[in-house]
Amino acid sequence: MNDKVVDHSTQAINVGSKSFAAAAKLFDERTRQSAVMLYAWCRHCDDVIDGQTLGHGQVEGDRNSGEPRLAELVDLTERAYAGEPMSDPAFAAFRQVIQRHQIPREYPLEHLAGFRMDVQDYQYRTLDDTLLYCYRVAGVVGLMMARVMGAEAEPTLDRACDLGLAFQLT
Repeated sequence: MNDKVVDHSTQAINVGSKSFAAAAKLFDERTRQSAVMLYAWCRHCDDVIDGQTLGHGQVEGDRNSGEPRLAELVDLTERAYAGEPMSDPAFAAFRQVIQRHQIPREYPLEHLAGFRMDVQDYQYRTLDDTLLYCYRVAGVVGLMMARVMGAEAEPTLDRACDLGLAFQLT
């Protein structure tokens, strides 16, 4: 485990979300490291799309800059799955987490698809539209976190997804 990557990830969660940082302290050391590293990737991707830093600051950029930023995030995510070395600490952390916990590739790609909905100014006209967005930006985070915590049983993963959906809806 690269200490610089863990330190960067810990700083990201401590600044980006005090509630997630507090919750992560309940995990054993190995699980906590993976949780904060996964958080660092999620936070980084959200910040890139929103033009923020650790969830703070005014949203910067114009509508036209979202697609290229999203394409870069997808490319880096695919490269992490290919096992390429990552210079960005958030992606270095992410690569370690996906390898350690065998997180299915479709989960982070669905998460990025949620950001695509943001970039494209998707219009939520129905509950199904809203639930799709919630699944992508939070349900799959629940799935990834469940994998970090060692869950593999389908019913457990389903409930983890439901919990992510509920958090996003509220």
